[in-house]
Order: sequence, then structure tokens, then C-alpha cells
Amino acid sequence: MTKKIPEKKIKITLLILGVFLSLIIILGCFYISKNIEIDNKDYFFRPRKEDKVSSVIKNFGIKIDKINVFAPIVKNVDGANKNIYKRELKKGVAHMKGTAFPGEGSNIFIFGHSSSEIGWGKYAKIFAKLGELKVGENIIIYYKNKKYHYEVFDKEIIEKTEISVTKPTKKEQLTLMTCWPIGTAKKRLIIKAKLPD
Repeated sequence: MTKKIPEKKIKITLLILGVFLSLIIILGCFYISKNIEIDNKDYFFRPRKEDKVSSVIKNFGIKIDKINVFAPIVKNVDGANKNIYKRELKKGVAHMKGTAFPGEGSNIFIFGHSSSEIGWGKYAKIFAKLGELKVGENIIIYYKNKKYHYEVFDKEIIEKTEISVTKPTKKEQLTLMTCWPIGTAKKRLIIKAKLPD
């Protein structure tokens, strides 16, 4: 005759086993997430090391650690042609045609989507957190395999018809623009950044 194991002991044993298995699964997931290699073709994710930055980004790209922005910049996009800029914004963010490039000492104008209600593709929300940037925070622009560091000095909301923000500046300036409020195209959020003193 076999001895019957008390039901309470079975429940405690199963509970301990469940906790132990849960810990193994959590630790396993943590280990995988820390050691996984991110494919450089998925530009939206921040690279783990500088040498992991793809050649596309190094040629012309943007990185803002504070809001997890990491994307290619499509150069010389006609901001007045809706069909062209909508197509190009599926590839990243856009450099407005006729504005400066890093190192040229004038206004570098970059624009991107902030909402999938207006934009399409994997970069539809790339600038969704742009409004979280504060004065003094850093933005990196890669251009022709060189890194340029900019520091935010101004943030403003403007009318969508305002074009003065695209004009040349006397000193090098990075201007970022997206639609505002998020999910609408009523106004524009502008972030201005300069080379550190």
C-alpha cells in the first residue's frame, strides 16, 4: 500500500517549482536582451557600439539618445512637394533641399513625422518625442563619416505656414521640425540646436 502525499505538500512543491521556473525564464530573457545583436538595417534602434553604426547612417544620419531617435537622413528633399517628401519620409527623416549641411556654417533643416496618423512606414513616429527635448540636451548628426554634436538652445511652436525657420543663419545651426500637436498637422514644433561653445 502506497503512502498518500498530503495535498498541502503537493501545492507547496508546485509553488516552489513555479517560482524557480519563472526565475529561470526571466533571467534567460534578460540575458538574451542584453546580448542580442541588432541588425543595422533596422535603423530605428540605437546601436550598442559606435562601430555598429551602419554606412547609411554614417553617410547622413541622426541620433538623439534622450528620445531614442536613430535614423538615416534623406538629403535634398523638396519640402514644397508633398508627393516627394511623403515618399522620402518612409526612408527616415528629411534634409530640406537648399539648406546647409553639417560643417557649412549655416542652417541645417531636418524634418520628420511624429504620428502614424499622418506618416507611413517605420519612421512614422520618429519625432513623436521631440517635444521632450530640453535646452542643453545633445543631438548627434553623422555626415560623410564624421560626427557633429549639437546642443539644444531653443524650442518653439510655430504656424505651419511659417518658413523663416528654413532660412540661412549666420552661425551653424541645426533646426528640427515636426507636426504639432501629435496626430495633427495644425502647427509645427521646432527644435533649434547649435555647436557647443
